[in-house]
Amino acid sequence: MKNLKIFIGIGVAVIVIIGSWIISIDKSENFQENVSQENVSKEVVLIIDDGEQSPKIFKTDFKKEMYVFDLLEQGSAELDLTLKTKTYDIGVMIEAIGNTENGKDGKYWMYYVNKEMPMVSADKKLINKGDRVEFKFEKSSF
Repeated sequence: MKNLKIFIGIGVAVIVIIGSWIISIDKSENFQENVSQENVSKEVVLIIDDGEQSPKIFKTDFKKEMYVFDLLEQGSAELDLTLKTKTYDIGVMIEAIGNTENGKDGKYWMYYVNKEMPMVSADKKLINKGDRVEFKFEKSSF
C-alpha cells in the first residue's frame, strides 16, 4: 500500500512536470475580451476550458490567502460543474471537472496562472489580485 502511494505521488509529479513542457494554443485568448479589465485589481478570473465547448468564465472578488483550488471550488459551484479531486501527499489533484475526466483521449486537467504553469498543486498556489487562472484539458506533447 505504501509503495502504491509513492508510485501515485511520483506519477502526479511527473504529470505536472511534463505539463510544464506542453506547448499549446491558448484557445481562451479569444475570450480575453470577454473578461472585463475593469476592477482587475480587485478581481480574479477563472477560465475552465475542456477543449470541446466554449470556455466557462467565472469572476469573483479577490480574497487574501486565496489559493487556486479555492477559486476552482467556488467557480465550479457557481457554474454548476461537478468537481472530482483526490488528495495526495503532494497536494490535491483535479481528476474531473464537469463530465470531463482525466485520461480521456490521453488528456489531463492542467492549470495556469497568468499563462504560466506553476510547479505546485492547485491547493498550494496562492493567487494575487488581478490573476487569471485557467484550467485546460490537454494532451501531453510526449
